[in-house]
Amino acid sequence: MQAHQLTLLLALGAAPALAHVSDSGMDYTLYRDHAGTPCCDDRDCRPADDFVDVRERGQVRLLIEGQWIDVPRAIVIAEDAHDGRAHWCGGRLFTNSPLGWVPFPRCVILPARES
Repeated sequence: MQAHQLTLLLALGAAPALAHVSDSGMDYTLYRDHAGTPCCDDRDCRPADDFVDVRERGQVRLLIEGQWIDVPRAIVIAEDAHDGRAHWCGGRLFTNSPLGWVPFPRCVILPARES
């Protein structure tokens, strides 16, 4: 292998992923929280299994890995999901409960409300 080929290969291997796209085509890199910070770090966003959105009561619940999680309205971003599903970006939080590790959303992207 020539030196310039090796350099190119190393550069490509060290570069972060430029996009984080769901199976339905949602490009998570386009979404930002209320402070303008990107919701996604190229690996932590994914669709929720289900959701309940009762905005008039200020309540949003996501079903993630079999657990219903209450989400504060403050982390629901203004832009809508374009695939009709709810999505979340975040990690896991350890609790001193029988649940152990639970999903911890940092950003929630909801589909547009039906009129």
